[in-house]
Amino acid sequence: MLNLSNKYLQFMIGTIAFLFTFLPGVDWAFKKYDVPDSYFNGVLVLLFFAYIAGAAVVLYRSRGQKKSQTSSGKSKSKRFTVANIALTGVLLFLFLHYFSKEKSSDLLLTESLPRIAAAIDDGHNMQAFREINSLLRIHAGNPILKHYLEKSTRLIEVASVPPGVAVHVKYGSDSTWVHLGPTPLDSIAVPLVSWDKDPFQLKFKIADNAYLVPPGNSGKFDLTGIEEAPTGYAFIPGRDARIMWFPGIDLGQISYGPFAISKTEVSNTAYHEFVNHDDYNNPKYWDFPVNIDGSEHTFEQALRTFTGKFGKPGPANWSYGSFPVDQGDFPVTGISWFEARAYARFRNMQLPNVYQWLVAARLSQTGILPDVRNSNLKSEFLREVDDPADMNFYGLMNMAGNIKEWATNPHGDGLDRLSILGGAYYDNVYNFNDYYSASPLDRSIGNGMRLVKSVGRETPESLNDKPIIHVQRDILSESDVSDEVFEVYRTQFDYTPYPLDVDVEIVPGHPIDYVVERFEMLPPYENDEPLHGYIIYRKEPKRKLKPVIIFPGAGSIYTDTDADIVPRHMKHTDYLLREGYAIVHPVYFSTYNRRKTLTTWWANESDQYRDSIVKIGKDFRRTIDYLEQRKDVDARNLTYQGFSWGSLMSNTLLAIDQRVRSAFVCVGGLQLPRAQREIDPALFIRRVRTPIMHITGKLDGIFEYETSQIPMQKLLGTPKRDQKMIVLVDVGHGIPRDTIIVNHLAWLKKYELR
Repeated sequence: MLNLSNKYLQFMIGTIAFLFTFLPGVDWAFKKYDVPDSYFNGVLVLLFFAYIAGAAVVLYRSRGQKKSQTSSGKSKSKRFTVANIALTGVLLFLFLHYFSKEKSSDLLLTESLPRIAAAIDDGHNMQAFREINSLLRIHAGNPILKHYLEKSTRLIEVASVPPGVAVHVKYGSDSTWVHLGPTPLDSIAVPLVSWDKDPFQLKFKIADNAYLVPPGNSGKFDLTGIEEAPTGYAFIPGRDARIMWFPGIDLGQISYGPFAISKTEVSNTAYHEFVNHDDYNNPKYWDFPVNIDGSEHTFEQALRTFTGKFGKPGPANWSYGSFPVDQGDFPVTGISWFEARAYARFRNMQLPNVYQWLVAARLSQTGILPDVRNSNLKSEFLREVDDPADMNFYGLMNMAGNIKEWATNPHGDGLDRLSILGGAYYDNVYNFNDYYSASPLDRSIGNGMRLVKSVGRETPESLNDKPIIHVQRDILSESDVSDEVFEVYRTQFDYTPYPLDVDVEIVPGHPIDYVVERFEMLPPYENDEPLHGYIIYRKEPKRKLKPVIIFPGAGSIYTDTDADIVPRHMKHTDYLLREGYAIVHPVYFSTYNRRKTLTTWWANESDQYRDSIVKIGKDFRRTIDYLEQRKDVDARNLTYQGFSWGSLMSNTLLAIDQRVRSAFVCVGGLQLPRAQREIDPALFIRRVRTPIMHITGKLDGIFEYETSQIPMQKLLGTPKRDQKMIVLVDVGHGIPRDTIIVNHLAWLKKYELR
């Protein structure tokens, strides 16, 4: 073994001390003055050769030293040898660390960042998110990576009742769960992807129970009672102020407590136990006497009618008190609402209310219908209750089709009609998402039930009996008004000309190649708050701005700030900005941080709703006045863009102002709720002449294809050659970004004046 001396050890310690001081200083200086990385690598190479030369001199001089023969000397020599080897390793690690660090930085600049930027530009935010997070583990403070992370993500908050629950997350199709910490948590970055993707999924772990949150959902979850869910039931946490609807029915913002819902519909075998039990004839389970359609119904009268084919107690399709042969595991059907309610009480359970049923069916979420291709709709036969072909996220089977399921809520006042949901095996696919009601005495084949159990914080009792207000409407059968009458309607949106006095300021804090302006002016109606808005564009020398005027979605009603307008356009409509278009986003009356008179985007027949729409229309027209007087704006090529509520409003706004060259709208339709006649979009759309493209999804859960989308297409007054409707078959209330970009840009170029 080579006998290294104490001098070599001293040399190593001195070298390491020097390098630990010298290299970080050089690293800092080179970065501060933008010295290329190759120079730092050159310094490392010179230092390495200097170290080799110095070590060789020390070793050469130590060869002549006389070896000590004492045992203590040998022991000390061994210790020096071990120390020398260890310190040599530290020195080599130091060289490798700085060399690999510079190599990694070089790869970051030459390969990773351009790849991340391209992914974000192409809308592949999930891919960018994964690579950014991987790189941040190496380059934790890199400002460019942080900028791209902000551009490709959004922030969510997670809270729970009780607090302190462990939260895990996974992203996209990943199978690995990452522990985030205990609730509450805020400012968690998740990938910014379209509605039809699954950007992230949360999981709560509370004691021995776990709850998987549906993909893309965040916020506050009431997990109390999770341990109370019976076997065969799915636990669903409570939520506060959730916006809920059926197509054409605004249910408002609903808060509901946690509950457990049966994974299967009630079977013939289970219901047979009730029919043959002594308590079947116990009045405490039945809602009698009751008045229906003006007639009094007693308990004794009702039970005489709740019989099968030959007069024995049981559902309408049973014989002699028994279900058909070999159908014990099929759902019980042919029962009235009263029979379903009595059975639920017999089991110490309840029928679901409409709101619980909507949540469990994964409806009234984002407007995207669940995948029902494997459901039992448009068929000829029932399925067994535990058939997993159409199992949904919560593990519930046959929520779509098989049988219609009774719910507790009346349709209107009284008990003349009760809610029955989901569609039966013989119904059309769209019946799953629609609201239906029937007489509580209706015992049609196809009528059945599913049970729920309230757990933890009980659902407010008022939800169970809250009436559902719904008036059916056939828009295409409604008559038009004369042009003279319509002209009176249109003039509501006129205003007396007055000078434009617009204050404009540049909004700082955005990328240097973008300009963000905030404009403010007096509105064209009596109001003590100004009309303001934003114009966003790229710095393009000697080119007039091509304006795209935006009408927002319904989220603009439910927020009290406009702080998100510019960042959202930077992320979502950047393809327009890069093509030289200017985004013009007025803050219309009753949206964002303006005073609210609208609490929902759903229409109603009140004067307040009418007046709000008229003021919105005047804001739209006044903004165009402003654009026309700007010399740097090509107002001849003004175009319109609107999604969802913005698509609906295009039917009115494009009819009251002919200065819009073309329009591009997505996921829209005509509303089923009625407004006053003088602002009804179904009348205004007939007077639209603007070239318009409409992209929609056939599975839209807000604007139904048959009742909302088709009427919008058929009534549109634009000449056929200048209108185009694209219907995506397997898409709901969210259009893929690539589809939007390709079609929008092509439509703009087709109608652009040169």
